[in-house]
Amino acid sequence: MKAKLLKTSDPKQTSDPKHSETLANIMLKGGIVGALWGHHLYFLACNACDVKAVERMNKVKGRPKSQVFASPGAAHEAQEFADFKKSKGLVNSARKMRMSEKAYIELLFKKFPLAVELFAKENAPSSVAFATKDGKTIWIAGHSTDKNYTKLLEHVRNLRKSGKNIVFAGTSLNLRGDNTLTVRQLDKVIEDFGEKIDAIAIHPGEKSLKKLKYSTSSSAVSFTGAKPKLLRLGCTKITTLKKYIPDLQIPSKLLSTRR
Repeated sequence: MKAKLLKTSDPKQTSDPKHSETLANIMLKGGIVGALWGHHLYFLACNACDVKAVERMNKVKGRPKSQVFASPGAAHEAQEFADFKKSKGLVNSARKMRMSEKAYIELLFKKFPLAVELFAKENAPSSVAFATKDGKTIWIAGHSTDKNYTKLLEHVRNLRKSGKNIVFAGTSLNLRGDNTLTVRQLDKVIEDFGEKIDAIAIHPGEKSLKKLKYSTSSSAVSFTGAKPKLLRLGCTKITTLKKYIPDLQIPSKLLSTRR
């Protein structure tokens, strides 16, 4: 297998205590990395500023080479690359929750799996900025409760602060057209990506996670309008989303799926 297999921490087996730093450095050099760190966190990632890496990751996924990736990180990246004030839905929801925009996004990411759409700043890499009729937008899919993901983003940020041209660009760990994979399908991940990417980081207890009984998909909410709008319903109940997202607009086709 071409990809280096990194175990996050396991004294009984080969592990890399600096696995997050290792992944960040692989990305900096133009590599593609994958991770399966728990029931809700599985992704492919590369450097959004590296055109060849972006094209290569799209090829690995079976996508058009210039396709945009969904997420450049978490709340810190949202603050760096998203225009909070232009994203009126975010401003209004944060105000009603009596929080700053960044603190509000951090709260949402801690409560449930969620991807948020915001207007993008000019400094957002083109590989993570979507062209819409109202202007360029950016999607942030946060996993702030996962320490491994947090460490990886910190290493990427530190490289950027030191002058390196690197921004996390993440997408789901599956081939185009496939259902979203979970950690229960490690063998399938290795079969699909083991010869195509440079490293795969896994949780040492991946086999024990097969017993998980709940859905892991994230919901998607756009904050670009005056009011937030639910675009995709994931594993979180609508009642829970409405509790933390004031004035959430919910299309009728989603209301009938699950409350």
